[in-house]
Amino acid sequence: MHGNSGTASDKCKGQANRCKMGGFPHPRDCSRCICPSGYGGQYCDQRPAGCGKVVSATPKYEILRDTIGDRSAGTTEREDFMKCNYWITAPAGKQIDVRIVSFTKGVAVDGCSYAGVEIKTHKDQRLTGYRFCAPEDAGITLRSSSNVVPVITYNRIYETEVALAYRYR
Repeated sequence: MHGNSGTASDKCKGQANRCKMGGFPHPRDCSRCICPSGYGGQYCDQRPAGCGKVVSATPKYEILRDTIGDRSAGTTEREDFMKCNYWITAPAGKQIDVRIVSFTKGVAVDGCSYAGVEIKTHKDQRLTGYRFCAPEDAGITLRSSSNVVPVITYNRIYETEVALAYRYR
């Protein structure tokens, strides 16, 4: 027998799960949700607070450019990541194409553990999105499963820049 007498789902049993996008009730406060990355707010239906913004896709490609990190840090690693959260939105029923235009050189390692961009085009938003961190990724295009695509830029080393082109179809 385990020493844990109950789980979050036990404590919140019988209450409607109002959490969106695969979020789940907080075990100490069933009125709040624990959200997948790229989502925030009480019910996981908002862009997380902090840097980033919501951009609206059009039928023609637009450019989203993000610079993140500490230019003065050199190659000294930080323990914590700086993160920015963007949402690319489109009208209901439309899909979004996101194409990598460019990424800063010098941070590409397996797993993109120093810096990168995460693009969440999966149907199941609980999953980690596709991660990119190399200039060689330019030209890759992803198509969304819905009309909202969270884009998370992250960095724990020197300054990096990513440029993405996006549109809806």
